[in-house]
Amino acid sequence: MNTNIENVVDNDTALSEFDRWTESMDLDLDTADMDAEDLTAFNKQKKKIVRAIEKGSLVINENGEAEYTPVNVKSKYKESIIFHERTGASLMATDGKKKNYDAAKTYAMMADMTKLHPGTFAGLVGIDVKICEALFAFLMD
Repeated sequence: MNTNIENVVDNDTALSEFDRWTESMDLDLDTADMDAEDLTAFNKQKKKIVRAIEKGSLVINENGEAEYTPVNVKSKYKESIIFHERTGASLMATDGKKKNYDAAKTYAMMADMTKLHPGTFAGLVGIDVKICEALFAFLMD
């Protein structure tokens, strides 16, 4: 991925779009009750998402959903990936997965939320999989 890509969205707008997404998905982002470790993880994931919005690879669509388009040339999937709101079926997607197969469970839930095959995420490289995992982490909290 070319990390020298110019921002297409300013930081204030990106933060507003992040807030619009979290509001649309009814995410509780109150940091007051977070310990230092949780706050560090929260800020790290938020930074990835906001930066992707600034670069234009992540947009919040008219339905308030995060829509990410992979940018790493090594990634096998090139189409936009829409992260829909989590449902009970998202958690049920892990049923039948073996104990300690955490990556398979995560990708099964991500697949349910995006209506894609779990292998889609296995084929993403670098920043692409990191952004998708960051979106997933927020949606699962």
